[in-house]
Amino acid sequence: MIELQCDDGLRGKFRITMPLQFWSSLAASGTFPALVSGALRIASLFGSTYACEQLFSKMKTTKNKTRSELSDQRLTDVLLLSSTKIEPNLDNLCGRHQHQSSH
Repeated sequence: MIELQCDDGLRGKFRITMPLQFWSSLAASGTFPALVSGALRIASLFGSTYACEQLFSKMKTTKNKTRSELSDQRLTDVLLLSSTKIEPNLDNLCGRHQHQSSH
């Protein structure tokens, strides 16, 4: 830690770059491996906490007084769909099903 603090070049780089970019560049260079590992581990906690809070907020919105009858499985499915970044190919999905004609 002292070596890192005393290195003027690294201190300057730390001041002008985003923290995650700084630690990632140190990881790529292989310097201070234990310090970099700890810093990246701590940084990952904030990202996962944010994701948990966001999902909990979605769950609260989804399962309210008017929708309290949702089963755990259905709530899990709704949360999974609302939190994924995957875009469904609706044309492909609709094309697989045989449509019934009305009588």
